[in-house]
Amino acid sequence: MKYKIRFHLQRGLHYMHWQIRAWDGTVKYIDPKKYQIEMYGCKLINKINAARKVNLAGKKDVCGWVECDNFNIFEKDSIYIKYFDTVQYNPIKDIHWRRSGDDGLFDWDNSEYESLVTNGNKVHIMEESLCQL
Repeated sequence: MKYKIRFHLQRGLHYMHWQIRAWDGTVKYIDPKKYQIEMYGCKLINKINAARKVNLAGKKDVCGWVECDNFNIFEKDSIYIKYFDTVQYNPIKDIHWRRSGDDGLFDWDNSEYESLVTNGNKVHIMEESLCQL
């Protein structure tokens, strides 16, 4: 039972909100101006062929998300993120998940983390997975 969490960029009521899709197909949206999401048992998912198409065409499509075992929602600024590394995904610019501070030398697709947290539209690493170290 996994959750898929991604930043929703489709125009409409939930534009620029976090989308949480549960294993049973239910969907909820979280306003990043009001809340943070802490995710547990995480993996950075990238559908590379879809990402290549997005990169070539410059058109948005869903091809990357965080898959997690569970999550909690907190009020904005409840979790202090100043010293946490960031992971980012924008297939229009780059077809892989990237991590702050690595100068684009590595792709972080399929990397796993004990916990990640959102802050605004960014994802920060709270705790590395033992298999990553």
